[in-house]
Amino acid sequence: MTEGVLIVAHRIIAVVDKTVVRVTGLEVRGMKPQDVEAHLSRALGRPARVIGVAGDSLEFDVYGLSPEAVLMDSHNVIRAIALADGVRATEVAQVDQAEKARTFSVEELAGRTGGCAGERVRL
Repeated sequence: MTEGVLIVAHRIIAVVDKTVVRVTGLEVRGMKPQDVEAHLSRALGRPARVIGVAGDSLEFDVYGLSPEAVLMDSHNVIRAIALADGVRATEVAQVDQAEKARTFSVEELAGRTGGCAGERVRL
């Protein structure tokens, strides 16, 4: 799927090639998500966005990279995360999950009336 924007009536639907990744076996203390995002983006050569942080794991989105490519380069992914202040990789650090974000057809989305709080206000 290619990136782009499709306008349907008064709604904008973004089409993005995104992989959701979870790395476990970390020690996360006082990290700044922007630091991790910057290190990941440089290491992977793609935009990345932190979406979840726990004391021992980190979840993020990476754009334009397949789950297989993330898993093949898991060592560099973990090393990039560990470069950020407040994150340390333990001996058991691993990419626990890497899967494509769910896709929806335009017809399926057009029929939805809900959405995030901001979208509900605009409807």
